[in-house]
Amino acid sequence: MAKNELKTLIRVHKFELDEKQRKLGNLLRFEQALLNRKVLLANRFKQEEEAANISPVAALTFGAYVDWHVEENKRVDRALEDNRQEIILMREEIMEAYQELKTLEITQENREKRELAELERKMNAILDEIGLNLYRRRKAQEEEENPEN
Repeated sequence: MAKNELKTLIRVHKFELDEKQRKLGNLLRFEQALLNRKVLLANRFKQEEEAANISPVAALTFGAYVDWHVEENKRVDRALEDNRQEIILMREEIMEAYQELKTLEITQENREKRELAELERKMNAILDEIGLNLYRRRKAQEEEENPEN
């Protein structure tokens, strides 16, 4: 895999991780909306109960309201349970995606370190060669200037 292909793959994994985190955020907001719905249902039940205690006409319809309220609470509870399962799954997906991303990033870092070490090794070899050539020239020049040594 070429150097740029790994960087592209890292970018794709970051994008996928961001998308999963956005989905998790939406699931958490939906969970909060369902919890708010439960509070609203409880408050409304209290209001309807008070109205049924005050008015005989409202008392006649209170039984139907109680049936609806119980079913609505069950529906919200089921939705909450389903949503919480999705949250658990999404968190697991995020953890997996994060681990994959970290693996790719570490691989990229190691590759860059190896390339840098190889470049430094080549530069040192070139500098050593230059230094050796300079030393040889000086020696040769000194021998020409002082042939008696």
